[in-house]
Amino acid sequence: MISPSPSACSATFRSAENQSEEFVSDLLKQFRTDWSLPQPFYNDPRVFAWDLERIFLKDWLLIDHASRIPRPGDYFLFEVAGESIIVTRGKDGEVHALLNVCRHRGSRVCLEPSGSAQALVCPYHAWSYALDGRLLSARAMPKDFNRKDFGLRRCHVRLVEDLIFISLAAQPPAIEPAFQTWERYLHPHGVKNAKIAHRITWKVKANWKLVLENFLECYHCGPAHPEYCSVMLQALPASGLARDAEIYNTYRRQWTERAKAMGTFMEQTNLDTETHCLCARGPIKEGFLSQSRKGVPVAPLMGEFKEYDGGITGCEEGLLNYLIAPNDYFLLPHFTPLTVDTTEMEMIWLVRADAVENVDYRVEDLIWLWKVTTDQDKKLIEDNQAGVNSRGYEPGPLAEVERGLKRFVAGYIKAIS
Repeated sequence: MISPSPSACSATFRSAENQSEEFVSDLLKQFRTDWSLPQPFYNDPRVFAWDLERIFLKDWLLIDHASRIPRPGDYFLFEVAGESIIVTRGKDGEVHALLNVCRHRGSRVCLEPSGSAQALVCPYHAWSYALDGRLLSARAMPKDFNRKDFGLRRCHVRLVEDLIFISLAAQPPAIEPAFQTWERYLHPHGVKNAKIAHRITWKVKANWKLVLENFLECYHCGPAHPEYCSVMLQALPASGLARDAEIYNTYRRQWTERAKAMGTFMEQTNLDTETHCLCARGPIKEGFLSQSRKGVPVAPLMGEFKEYDGGITGCEEGLLNYLIAPNDYFLLPHFTPLTVDTTEMEMIWLVRADAVENVDYRVEDLIWLWKVTTDQDKKLIEDNQAGVNSRGYEPGPLAEVERGLKRFVAGYIKAIS
């Protein structure tokens, strides 16, 4: 058997990429603004491949909090779009993101999902790399071999108040204004002085877009999430009834005046259509101090807050990065596509760095709202995927109250076009 030449392999790759591009281009002609997407967007491998190339391998991705690797030598693996990235804490204290691909013959260098090491040593032929990716040693190489030319490939890294963003793109999107907006909103919450308290991962049998679409609309909250509705007043106007919207707006005005009188951070932003950045603060529910079962605090106050103001901060950037923060904890939701119809959904809870488990907080109280809501969402999303796969599926019009979903779909269409 004769192996294809590199040029033949490149031609094959370009052909497959062109086929995806042509297929998506034709499919976009069927799209109607403020409607759900045509079926192939949710179950066709060609669209999925295009999504990975145009979004997940191009944009900035919020992957974790720097407290996960507190000491020099600590590392963890992050995987997306078939790529494995080693995220390390270097001896200089800096965070690095390195492709987990040995520069000798391509073996994986790190095999464990997390750990600590003085150097990164490939288990195949023992090429050794520094924590910042520099090649330290390679046995029996030719005399003209230059170690400086064979360090691990680097990904771009940006820390935003100790939240780790990476990009696998050669030239990632220029979104510094969005990062600065996040920093303004997050600094009062003290996210730099935080630690990971708990994390849960769900494997959802559905396309990543159905998972995000569910996360970004509350039209389904009334029928599907009684616990969430018992905590969050913002679920009320999602009913579409003018009376419910007025109840929410009246309380929001009252809460805003009270929060301003307390001196808490109250800046509001409009959607930045270039970076798809949006940050805002809003109320939980009258009498509720946190997103918890009875509205009681579930962890110590964080950051600059001197008392609970009964509000939450929400931030989003691009199509993939989100954050939710009451006064006493942070929630980082992740959405990572595994296959065209399987998505990993992860929730990470952070509390103040000096908080002691079972003394200052109990995990079951901390995670209650978002665990029960996500458990319910997993079933809803998988049922949604099953229906979308049906021969009888046709796109339908979106409700007026599905504003977050409309924003996501519009951003998605722009990203892949």
